Amino acid sequence: MTKEIGAEDRGLSDEEIQTAMMGLISRWVISPWLLRNDDAYYKDQWNHLVSTLLSSDMHWSCYRPRGGGLLVSDNPVCLSGVVGTPPPEIPSASFDHGVGIGFHNFRHLTVPLGSRLGVVISRDPQDASRLRAADFNRFTVFNSREFVAHAPEWAGNHPGLAQDLSELMMRQRMVAPAFLQDYAPGGRT
Repeated sequence: MTKEIGAEDRGLSDEEIQTAMMGLISRWVISPWLLRNDDAYYKDQWNHLVSTLLSSDMHWSCYRPRGGGLLVSDNPVCLSGVVGTPPPEIPSASFDHGVGIGFHNFRHLTVPLGSRLGVVISRDPQDASRLRAADFNRFTVFNSREFVAHAPEWAGNHPGLAQDLSELMMRQRMVAPAFLQDYAPGGRT
């Protein structure tokens, strides 16, 4: 391409060549595609994650537990469960830790936004109504890598969830080293 456009003769830098090529792609590939697909956003169509989340088999719900009590963590997007036949070499409990699943086969994705609000994106429209705050928190803890946080008065206001939290944290501390061996930032869960 550089030879074809005469980049060497013109003394163009690599950055200028890259910019020119992106312009060509936009002009000759993306723009005609957009003309044929009025309702399409090419970024959404070309990005696997966005395309998956916007597909018609995904159900989005706001999640508001009656008494609050959600935790937040360093990993705001928590994958859990698996759709279809799980790989036989992975223990089924690993899927709640986000191990062995990706955006192609997760059952639900939870996003804790605060103690009283979260988002559930699921392949089953009933998942959000079935989830308890304890389930939501389990996914948050099991997908955490560095920390889990809550308000100072949280444990007093939610004693059952607080008891669950200490058990979940113990389990995560035992399990996480097996799949976080090369994870660098803090080395703690």
